[in-house]
Amino acid sequence: MFKPLAYSGIVTLVTLAVSTPAAAQARSAVTASELETAVTATPAPNQAEVQRFLQDPRVVEAANGLGVRTSDLAARVGRLDEATLSQIATRTRATDPALAGGSTVVITTTVIIIALLILIVLLVA
Repeated sequence: MFKPLAYSGIVTLVTLAVSTPAAAQARSAVTASELETAVTATPAPNQAEVQRFLQDPRVVEAANGLGVRTSDLAARVGRLDEATLSQIATRTRATDPALAGGSTVVITTTVIIIALLILIVLLVA
């Protein structure tokens, strides 16, 4: 008599132990609409930083010298992911002081601009 009761007790405990974590995993901390918004949201600060950099007259001039239109690059910036935008924005922030320095850093600035342009073209193409 005690064996069937013990077996049913064990089965009940195992069922509760397995189902509780499974039920907890089924619930989410965010709703589906919040998740969708987070995934599709554009990272405005980094994107704005890169867009501003691409509008700089010296960058436009350097890009035109390479046969690349900054308007094409600006259109492609919106399709980049957050990690890539963050890397490019970091590089543009590092480039801004070099651009302000004048002719003493022309070669460095040109190399950075070319690297940025190649990176954007390779990532988007």
